[in-house]
Amino acid sequence: MNRLALASLPLLLGAQGCTALLAPGEAQCESASDCAARGFADATCVDSVCVAPTVVDAVWGCLGHVIKPAPDKTQKVALDIQLILAFDKSPVTTAVIDVCDKLDVTCTGNNPDYPKGISPTKTGAVKLKVVQGFDGFVRVTDPAVVDTRVYVGRPLMADPRFKDIRLLRPSDYAILATLAGLEVDPTRGTAILASVDCGGETVGGVRFRSPNADAKSSEFYLVNQAPMTPPGTTATDSDGFGGFFNLVAKSVVARAYVAKGDAFIGESSFQVLPNTISFVLIGPTPH
Repeated sequence: MNRLALASLPLLLGAQGCTALLAPGEAQCESASDCAARGFADATCVDSVCVAPTVVDAVWGCLGHVIKPAPDKTQKVALDIQLILAFDKSPVTTAVIDVCDKLDVTCTGNNPDYPKGISPTKTGAVKLKVVQGFDGFVRVTDPAVVDTRVYVGRPLMADPRFKDIRLLRPSDYAILATLAGLEVDPTRGTAILASVDCGGETVGGVRFRSPNADAKSSEFYLVNQAPMTPPGTTATDSDGFGGFFNLVAKSVVARAYVAKGDAFIGESSFQVLPNTISFVLIGPTPH
């Protein structure tokens, strides 16, 4: 802690037109209000000395200090999502929603903790309850949109703040690829990654990497909802979206880094399927 003053040092203070001397050994404060009166805003009184508050970086201060959670399997977490079309934000109401174990790639398991065949409401809302520590994915299928999987990224210990799932029609998907100067390979898949900070908020200034991206894959970042590619754009904007077009269809890993300084944020593993979009949330993870 940074001590603003030490009782062993003389401190000159103006008081009612005269000067008072804080003598060695004399208490500097009895409460935080005493510190404020002496000009030490926001300081607390510790052992009769005014102490400045510790400044914590609310965005990235947790990096390097993240621990693996210990979920309580008797507890449930609300995984509520909102299905909307990416371009016009209209609700998607005809999709079928399946909750899947991460290792159940075909999503055919019948464990009641992973319900299947759920329908959204007229507003596109889907309200789900999953076991605390859920680390799987939600499959969204609808003839009108590209097949989609939503990976939570880390074991869910509390209700996630990330709600909107922006689905793409096949024509929308083709338009995005064209805007990025790319052509969709139907034998490959696309990962749309969302970066979140220590508080679970989407954040800008993040770079993505994947050891599974090859010469046919393309890194991109959504800037004002339009895909931009390196070297022109190399990090997320405040919405926090980026990813990779045309990844090989297999199990892959994506990693997130703070663009300024290249500090490791976290990583997530997920499955890429042909002609499928995988939404993946990446937040701070244990090293």
